[in-house]
Amino acid sequence: MARTLMIGLTESGQETKINEDAFLCGGRIYPDMLGGNEEQSLSSGKYHQLYMIAEGFGGPGAGDLASRMVLRIGNQMLDQINDYKNPDLDFKQFTQDLLAQAHSSIKEMVSSKFTHEVGCSFALLLIDANSCYTLNVGNTTINLSRNGEIYRLTDKVKSDIPEEYLGKLSCETLPVPDSMSKCDLQPGDVFVLSSSGFNKNYRSKDLRNDLAKQDAFAAIVRQAQINSGARDKGPNRTIVAVKTLDLQLELPQGPSPVEAERKRIFSGETVVEEEVQKAEADMNNYNRYENEIDGDAILVPTRKQKAKTFFMSLLLGFVLGLAILLIAWFFIL
Repeated sequence: MARTLMIGLTESGQETKINEDAFLCGGRIYPDMLGGNEEQSLSSGKYHQLYMIAEGFGGPGAGDLASRMVLRIGNQMLDQINDYKNPDLDFKQFTQDLLAQAHSSIKEMVSSKFTHEVGCSFALLLIDANSCYTLNVGNTTINLSRNGEIYRLTDKVKSDIPEEYLGKLSCETLPVPDSMSKCDLQPGDVFVLSSSGFNKNYRSKDLRNDLAKQDAFAAIVRQAQINSGARDKGPNRTIVAVKTLDLQLELPQGPSPVEAERKRIFSGETVVEEEVQKAEADMNNYNRYENEIDGDAILVPTRKQKAKTFFMSLLLGFVLGLAILLIAWFFIL
Protein backbone atom coordinates (compact mmCIF):
# COMPACT_ATOMS: atom_id res chain seq x y z
CA MET A 1 0.00 0.00 0.00
CA ALA A 2 1.09 3.55 -0.63
CA ARG A 3 1.93 5.81 2.28
CA THR A 4 1.14 9.39 1.30
CA LEU A 5 1.34 12.95 2.56
CA MET A 6 -1.33 15.39 1.42
CA ILE A 7 -1.91 19.12 1.78
CA GLY A 8 -4.87 21.04 0.42
CA LEU A 9 -5.49 24.78 0.32
CA THR A 10 -8.40 26.82 -0.96
CA GLU A 11 -8.80 30.58 -0.93
CA SER A 12 -11.82 32.70 -1.70
CA GLY A 13 -11.03 35.26 -4.36
CA GLN A 14 -11.81 38.96 -4.23
CA GLU A 15 -14.25 38.75 -7.13
CA THR A 16 -16.86 36.83 -5.12
CA LYS A 17 -17.90 36.57 -1.49
CA ILE A 18 -18.56 32.85 -1.76
CA ASN A 19 -15.85 30.29 -2.48
CA GLU A 20 -17.26 28.06 -5.21
CA ASP A 21 -14.18 25.80 -5.04
CA ALA A 22 -13.97 22.88 -2.64
CA PHE A 23 -11.78 19.86 -2.01
CA LEU A 24 -12.16 16.42 -0.45
CA CYS A 25 -9.62 14.60 1.72
CA GLY A 26 -9.89 12.13 4.56
CA GLY A 27 -13.62 11.78 4.01
CA ARG A 28 -14.37 15.47 4.64
CA ILE A 29 -15.22 18.41 2.39
CA TYR A 30 -13.49 21.77 2.76
CA PRO A 31 -13.78 24.71 3.28
CA ASP A 32 -16.03 24.52 6.32
CA MET A 33 -17.21 28.09 5.72
CA LEU A 34 -18.36 28.90 2.20
CA GLY A 35 -16.73 32.31 2.24
CA GLY A 36 -13.55 31.36 3.99
CA ASN A 37 -10.10 30.01 3.30
CA GLU A 38 -8.99 26.56 4.37
CA GLU A 39 -5.83 24.53 4.76
CA GLN A 40 -5.77 20.84 5.61
CA SER A 41 -2.97 18.31 5.69
CA LEU A 42 -2.87 14.63 6.54
CA SER A 43 -0.84 11.47 6.08
CA SER A 44 -2.42 8.18 5.12
CA GLY A 45 -1.50 4.56 4.59
CA LYS A 46 -4.99 3.32 3.76
CA TYR A 47 -5.51 0.77 1.02
CA HIS A 48 -7.99 3.10 -0.73
CA GLN A 49 -7.47 6.86 -0.74
CA LEU A 50 -9.59 9.44 -2.55
CA TYR A 51 -8.66 13.08 -3.17
CA MET A 52 -10.84 15.46 -5.19
CA ILE A 53 -11.20 19.13 -6.01
CA ALA A 54 -14.26 20.75 -7.57
CA GLU A 55 -14.62 24.13 -9.23
CA GLY A 56 -18.18 25.38 -9.34
CA PHE A 57 -19.55 28.31 -11.31
CA GLY A 58 -22.87 30.09 -11.54
CA GLY A 59 -22.71 32.33 -8.49
CA PRO A 60 -23.59 31.97 -4.79
CA GLY A 61 -26.09 29.24 -4.04
CA ALA A 62 -25.28 27.56 -7.33
CA GLY A 63 -21.63 26.86 -8.04
CA ASP A 64 -20.77 26.21 -4.41
CA LEU A 65 -23.60 23.67 -4.09
CA ALA A 66 -22.63 21.94 -7.33
CA SER A 67 -19.01 21.53 -6.29
CA ARG A 68 -19.88 20.14 -2.88
CA MET A 69 -22.44 17.78 -4.37
CA VAL A 70 -19.95 15.96 -6.60
CA LEU A 71 -17.49 15.66 -3.70
CA ARG A 72 -20.16 14.21 -1.44
CA ILE A 73 -21.17 11.64 -4.06
CA GLY A 74 -17.53 10.71 -4.67
CA ASN A 75 -16.99 10.17 -0.96
CA GLN A 76 -20.07 7.95 -0.75
CA MET A 77 -18.90 5.86 -3.69
CA LEU A 78 -15.55 5.25 -2.02
CA ASP A 79 -17.44 3.26 0.64
CA GLN A 80 -18.77 1.01 -2.14
CA ILE A 81 -15.50 0.59 -4.03
CA ASN A 82 -15.30 -3.15 -3.35
CA ASP A 83 -18.41 -3.56 -5.52
CA TYR A 84 -16.28 -2.49 -8.50
CA LYS A 85 -13.55 -5.10 -7.96
CA ASN A 86 -13.48 -8.42 -9.80
CA PRO A 87 -10.71 -8.72 -8.65
CA ASP A 88 -9.13 -5.61 -10.23
CA LEU A 89 -10.83 -2.26 -9.92
CA ASP A 90 -13.19 -1.46 -12.80
CA PHE A 91 -12.39 2.24 -12.84
CA LYS A 92 -14.36 2.84 -16.03
CA GLN A 93 -17.57 1.62 -14.41
CA PHE A 94 -16.74 3.52 -11.23
CA THR A 95 -16.31 6.67 -13.31
CA GLN A 96 -19.55 6.19 -15.24
CA ASP A 97 -21.57 5.70 -12.06
CA LEU A 98 -19.96 8.73 -10.43
CA LEU A 99 -20.65 10.93 -13.45
CA ALA A 100 -24.22 9.65 -13.77
CA GLN A 101 -25.11 10.31 -10.14
CA ALA A 102 -23.38 13.68 -9.92
CA HIS A 103 -24.63 14.96 -13.30
CA SER A 104 -28.27 14.07 -12.68
CA SER A 105 -28.23 15.36 -9.08
CA ILE A 106 -26.70 18.71 -10.00
CA LYS A 107 -29.07 19.17 -12.93
CA GLU A 108 -32.14 18.37 -10.86
CA MET A 109 -31.27 20.13 -7.62
CA VAL A 110 -29.13 23.07 -8.78
CA SER A 111 -28.95 23.88 -12.49
CA SER A 112 -32.70 23.63 -13.10
CA LYS A 113 -33.30 26.44 -10.57
CA PHE A 114 -31.43 29.02 -12.64
CA THR A 115 -31.72 30.51 -16.11
CA HIS A 116 -27.97 30.97 -16.58
CA GLU A 117 -25.31 28.28 -16.86
CA VAL A 118 -24.55 26.51 -13.60
CA GLY A 119 -22.31 23.52 -12.94
CA CYS A 120 -18.85 22.46 -11.94
CA SER A 121 -15.58 20.92 -13.07
CA PHE A 122 -13.74 18.38 -10.94
CA ALA A 123 -10.50 16.42 -10.71
CA LEU A 124 -10.05 13.12 -8.92
CA LEU A 125 -7.13 11.03 -7.67
CA LEU A 126 -7.97 7.52 -6.47
CA ILE A 127 -5.25 5.35 -4.92
CA ASP A 128 -5.84 1.61 -4.90
CA ALA A 129 -2.99 -0.13 -3.06
CA ASN A 130 0.11 0.84 -5.11
CA SER A 131 -1.81 1.93 -8.21
CA CYS A 132 -3.55 5.21 -8.85
CA TYR A 133 -6.31 6.44 -11.13
CA THR A 134 -6.98 10.00 -12.25
CA LEU A 135 -10.08 11.58 -13.74
CA ASN A 136 -10.75 15.13 -14.88
CA VAL A 137 -13.83 16.87 -16.25
CA GLY A 138 -13.81 20.54 -17.23
CA ASN A 139 -11.38 23.30 -16.27
CA THR A 140 -9.61 21.65 -13.35
CA THR A 141 -6.07 20.38 -13.89
CA ILE A 142 -3.98 17.38 -12.84
CA ASN A 143 -0.18 17.43 -12.93
CA LEU A 144 2.26 14.67 -12.03
CA SER A 145 5.76 15.46 -10.81
CA ARG A 146 8.09 12.48 -11.24
CA ASN A 147 11.89 12.40 -11.24
CA GLY A 148 12.15 16.16 -11.63
CA GLU A 149 9.75 16.37 -14.59
CA ILE A 150 6.20 17.71 -14.76
CA TYR A 151 3.61 15.77 -16.75
CA ARG A 152 0.31 17.50 -17.46
CA LEU A 153 -2.43 14.86 -17.48
CA THR A 154 -5.26 17.15 -18.61
CA ASP A 155 -6.07 19.51 -21.46
CA LYS A 156 -5.43 23.24 -21.25
CA VAL A 157 -8.31 25.50 -20.27
CA LYS A 158 -9.87 27.21 -23.28
CA SER A 159 -12.66 29.31 -21.74
CA ASP A 160 -14.12 30.33 -18.39
CA ILE A 161 -17.03 27.93 -18.87
CA PRO A 162 -15.83 24.53 -20.10
CA GLU A 163 -17.46 22.70 -22.95
CA GLU A 164 -17.97 19.63 -20.78
CA TYR A 165 -19.07 19.99 -17.18
CA LEU A 166 -21.39 18.48 -14.59
CA GLY A 167 -24.89 19.93 -14.46
CA LYS A 168 -25.10 21.12 -18.06
CA LEU A 169 -28.83 21.25 -18.83
CA SER A 170 -28.39 21.05 -22.60
CA CYS A 171 -26.32 17.88 -22.26
CA GLU A 172 -28.51 14.79 -22.41
CA THR A 173 -25.55 12.44 -22.20
CA LEU A 174 -22.84 12.27 -19.56
CA PRO A 175 -20.02 14.83 -19.77
CA VAL A 176 -16.92 13.42 -21.43
CA PRO A 177 -13.74 13.46 -19.30
CA ASP A 178 -10.73 15.07 -20.95
CA SER A 179 -8.46 12.79 -18.93
CA MET A 180 -8.77 9.33 -17.42
CA SER A 181 -5.61 7.38 -16.66
CA LYS A 182 -4.01 4.68 -14.53
CA CYS A 183 -0.40 4.31 -13.43
CA ASP A 184 1.73 2.52 -10.86
CA LEU A 185 2.94 4.75 -8.08
CA GLN A 186 6.61 5.43 -7.46
CA PRO A 187 8.17 6.83 -4.28
CA GLY A 188 8.50 10.59 -4.63
CA ASP A 189 5.55 11.01 -7.02
CA VAL A 190 3.59 14.21 -6.45
CA PHE A 191 0.10 14.61 -7.91
CA VAL A 192 -1.20 18.16 -8.01
CA LEU A 193 -4.93 18.82 -8.49
CA SER A 194 -5.74 22.48 -9.03
CA SER A 195 -8.53 24.80 -10.11
CA SER A 196 -8.40 27.19 -13.06
CA GLY A 197 -8.04 30.14 -10.68
CA PHE A 198 -4.82 28.63 -9.35
CA ASN A 199 -3.51 27.87 -12.85
CA LYS A 200 -4.39 31.28 -14.27
CA ASN A 201 -1.15 32.88 -13.10
CA TYR A 202 0.83 29.78 -12.22
CA ARG A 203 2.40 27.69 -14.97
CA SER A 204 3.68 24.12 -15.01
CA LYS A 205 7.22 25.52 -15.17
CA ASP A 206 6.63 27.36 -11.90
CA LEU A 207 5.33 24.17 -10.32
CA ARG A 208 8.38 22.21 -11.45
CA ASN A 209 10.76 24.82 -10.03
CA ASP A 210 8.92 24.96 -6.70
CA LEU A 211 8.77 21.18 -6.26
CA ALA A 212 12.49 20.92 -7.04
CA LYS A 213 13.33 22.91 -3.91
CA GLN A 214 14.64 21.11 -0.85
CA ASP A 215 12.16 22.78 1.48
CA ALA A 216 9.48 20.91 3.40
CA PHE A 217 6.68 19.63 1.19
CA ALA A 218 3.92 21.55 2.98
CA ALA A 219 5.92 24.78 2.82
CA ILE A 220 6.43 24.35 -0.93
CA VAL A 221 2.70 23.90 -1.56
CA ARG A 222 1.81 26.88 0.62
CA GLN A 223 4.27 29.04 -1.29
CA ALA A 224 2.82 27.83 -4.58
CA GLN A 225 -0.63 28.93 -3.41
CA ILE A 226 0.75 32.35 -2.50
CA ASN A 227 2.56 32.68 -5.83
CA SER A 228 -0.59 31.77 -7.76
CA GLY A 229 -2.36 34.82 -6.37
CA ALA A 230 0.54 37.26 -6.46
CA ARG A 231 -0.58 38.93 -9.69
CA ASP A 232 -4.33 38.38 -9.46
CA LYS A 233 -6.27 37.68 -6.27
CA GLY A 234 -9.62 37.85 -8.02
CA PRO A 235 -10.55 34.21 -8.71
CA ASN A 236 -10.94 31.41 -6.21
CA ARG A 237 -7.77 29.33 -5.99
CA THR A 238 -7.54 25.71 -4.86
CA ILE A 239 -4.71 23.18 -4.84
CA VAL A 240 -4.45 19.64 -3.49
CA ALA A 241 -0.99 18.04 -3.59
CA VAL A 242 -0.44 14.37 -2.74
CA LYS A 243 3.09 13.00 -2.33
CA THR A 244 3.94 9.28 -2.31
CA LEU A 245 6.36 8.70 0.56
CA ASP A 246 6.92 4.97 0.09
CA LEU A 247 5.24 1.77 -1.03
CA GLN A 248 4.43 -1.43 0.77
CA LEU A 249 4.39 -4.40 -1.55
CA GLU A 250 2.43 -6.70 0.75
CA LEU A 251 -0.55 -6.37 3.02
CA PRO A 252 0.47 -5.33 6.54
CA GLN A 253 -1.08 -8.46 8.08
CA GLY A 254 -1.72 -11.95 6.85
CA PRO A 255 -4.96 -13.87 7.36
CA SER A 256 -6.10 -14.48 10.91
CA PRO A 257 -5.66 -17.98 12.40
CA VAL A 258 -9.42 -18.53 12.28
CA GLU A 259 -9.53 -17.56 8.61
CA ALA A 260 -6.54 -19.78 7.83
CA GLU A 261 -8.16 -22.77 9.56
CA ARG A 262 -11.43 -22.15 7.70
CA LYS A 263 -9.60 -22.08 4.38
CA ARG A 264 -7.73 -25.27 5.29
CA ILE A 265 -10.97 -27.12 6.04
CA PHE A 266 -12.74 -26.02 2.87
CA SER A 267 -9.72 -26.75 0.68
CA GLY A 268 -9.36 -30.25 2.14
CA GLU A 269 -5.77 -29.75 3.27
CA THR A 270 -4.40 -32.16 5.87
CA VAL A 271 -2.64 -31.06 9.01
CA VAL A 272 1.04 -32.01 9.30
CA GLU A 273 1.61 -34.55 12.11
CA GLU A 274 4.50 -32.52 13.51
CA GLU A 275 2.24 -29.49 13.94
CA VAL A 276 -0.31 -31.62 15.80
CA GLN A 277 2.34 -32.98 18.16
CA LYS A 278 3.69 -29.49 18.84
CA ALA A 279 0.19 -28.20 19.60
CA GLU A 280 -0.47 -31.11 21.98
CA ALA A 281 2.86 -30.52 23.76
CA ASP A 282 2.03 -26.85 24.20
CA MET A 283 -1.33 -27.73 25.71
CA ASN A 284 0.16 -30.31 28.09
CA ASN A 285 2.81 -27.85 29.28
CA TYR A 286 0.39 -24.98 29.64
CA ASN A 287 0.52 -23.24 33.04
CA ARG A 288 -2.52 -21.20 33.96
CA TYR A 289 -0.59 -19.25 36.61
CA GLU A 290 1.46 -16.46 35.10
CA ASN A 291 3.20 -15.38 38.35
CA GLU A 292 5.35 -18.03 40.00
CA ILE A 293 8.01 -18.02 42.76
CA ASP A 294 10.36 -21.04 42.86
CA GLY A 295 7.90 -23.00 40.77
CA ASP A 296 4.99 -22.64 43.25
CA ALA A 297 1.85 -20.95 41.97
CA ILE A 298 0.47 -17.95 43.80
CA LEU A 299 -3.12 -18.81 44.72
CA VAL A 300 -5.61 -15.99 44.95
CA PRO A 301 -7.96 -16.43 47.99
CA THR A 302 -11.62 -16.96 47.23
CA ARG A 303 -14.48 -14.81 48.55
CA LYS A 304 -15.44 -17.51 51.07
CA GLN A 305 -11.91 -17.65 52.40
CA LYS A 306 -11.81 -13.88 52.75
CA ALA A 307 -15.09 -13.89 54.74
CA LYS A 308 -13.85 -16.64 57.06
CA THR A 309 -10.66 -14.70 57.79
CA PHE A 310 -12.68 -11.55 58.57
CA PHE A 311 -15.03 -13.23 61.07
CA MET A 312 -12.17 -15.10 62.75
CA SER A 313 -10.38 -11.78 63.26
CA LEU A 314 -13.58 -10.24 64.62
CA LEU A 315 -14.08 -13.14 67.09
CA LEU A 316 -10.47 -12.97 68.25
CA GLY A 317 -10.82 -9.25 68.93
CA PHE A 318 -14.01 -9.83 70.93
CA VAL A 319 -12.36 -12.52 73.09
CA LEU A 320 -9.31 -10.35 73.77
CA GLY A 321 -11.50 -7.40 74.72
CA LEU A 322 -13.58 -9.53 77.09
CA ALA A 323 -10.43 -10.90 78.73
CA ILE A 324 -9.10 -7.39 79.34
CA LEU A 325 -12.41 -6.33 80.94
CA LEU A 326 -12.39 -9.36 83.29
CA ILE A 327 -8.82 -8.68 84.37
CA ALA A 328 -9.61 -5.01 85.04
CA TRP A 329 -12.74 -5.95 87.04
CA PHE A 330 -10.69 -8.43 89.15
CA PHE A 331 -8.14 -5.79 90.21
CA ILE A 332 -10.76 -3.15 90.94
CA LEU A 333 -12.68 -5.43 93.25
